[in-house]
Amino acid sequence: MSVPNEKQFWKYILPSMLTMFLCGFYAIVDGFFVGQAVGDLGLAAINIAWPIASFLLAAGTGIGVGGSVVMSTRYGKNDISGSQRAFGNTFFMLLAASALMTVLFSLLYIPILHLLGARGELLSAAGEYAQIVAAGSVFQILGTGIAPLLRNKGKTIAAMAAMVSGLVTNIILDALFVMALGLGIRGAALATVIAQALVALVGFILLYHKKENRIPLRMLKPEKGTVSRLLKIGLSPFGMTFAPSIVIILANLQCLAYGGTVAVAAYSVLMYVVTSAQGLLQGVGDGVQPLLSYFNGAKNQKAMQNVFRKALATVLVLGVALAAAALFFRTQIPVLFGASPEASVLVEAALFFSAFAFPFIGFSKLSSSYFYAIADVRTSALVIYLDPAVLTPLFLFTLPLFLGITGIWLLLPCTQASLTVILLLIYRRQAARQDASAQPGVHLPGALQPGKIKKNRSSDYGAY
Repeated sequence: MSVPNEKQFWKYILPSMLTMFLCGFYAIVDGFFVGQAVGDLGLAAINIAWPIASFLLAAGTGIGVGGSVVMSTRYGKNDISGSQRAFGNTFFMLLAASALMTVLFSLLYIPILHLLGARGELLSAAGEYAQIVAAGSVFQILGTGIAPLLRNKGKTIAAMAAMVSGLVTNIILDALFVMALGLGIRGAALATVIAQALVALVGFILLYHKKENRIPLRMLKPEKGTVSRLLKIGLSPFGMTFAPSIVIILANLQCLAYGGTVAVAAYSVLMYVVTSAQGLLQGVGDGVQPLLSYFNGAKNQKAMQNVFRKALATVLVLGVALAAAALFFRTQIPVLFGASPEASVLVEAALFFSAFAFPFIGFSKLSSSYFYAIADVRTSALVIYLDPAVLTPLFLFTLPLFLGITGIWLLLPCTQASLTVILLLIYRRQAARQDASAQPGVHLPGALQPGKIKKNRSSDYGAY
């Protein structure tokens, strides 16, 4: 494992951004081919079933990132043996979660889809997709879980290469199964599972092909303290990945109530765009996580400040650029996914309002990543789960009462702007607790200002 330094900022950031962007591209590719072949019903079916796939991706991400934080923090303290145990335990938990999720979702996907609002032909179509995705749970969990392990070993390009190999395979197989062979929604699900199996295989080979990267099998034996820590920290990246799907679940129910299948189809197209933007923005936070965790373990506060400043500037600029692109292409995007004229009108309105949320999303994603990177689990969990648990239900079930379906399209900017205000209050409160030694004129989040740093009781969590 190479020693991280500040000059490697872009080495970590760019591959991570592309990796997260491409991860979200699986659903986009499926939506493109299914939309062209099946139409609004296919778009709606994948959107209804997507939370199942998202849960699997979130489980892999949560375990992988949680283990990586423990691994990097221990490495920053020069605890090589402890870092290896964290690596081995992370891999064990990925395998255990894969087995459990395969059984559970294979047995329960129909009741789950029913709870998500699917009925009649929509339930049948969504079931075709979910059944195959559930059977391939192991590949999705391993594929997403190995990526942060690669990044934390300095193999950022390798993590991106694994994801690219899967995406290219997914595109080719979608064209073959959905269009050429006419397998429809089942073909899209098969393409996704096979592609993610390739990602897991390539990632495993890249992780272990060098002898020095291999660890003794005894390191895979679960250690209660290590597993507990990685799972506790992993709740935040899990929530960051799955929270948008909780929003999708609630929004789908409202779309069905206010506009039927056409509205769900329109919302699915909106989510393809939003998911892509969120992936790029989350990639910045995921990219700096190894650096922040290492510097936190090494108690190098100055380096943490510099990394956060660069990351903050990156997400704000990127958020504005993504908003501009969404506004400019809002009339072309629904046509690309084969949406009906009725759905296209709704998509244009949804993109117009949602685009303004992108800069706020960037700020909240980076903040969440920062807090779990330094193992401030409580604050990270608060930031991540506040949206789906409080803000989304509040706005989603009140705005449509007054604005109809437009209220659904206003959901994203309202929740993200509110979350940004809450984050600023959290930073202000933390800044007030710091010493007066902070440099005048430098306005940083309180957790990054020089001064007294709170110390967590757990030695693996480092200082923050």
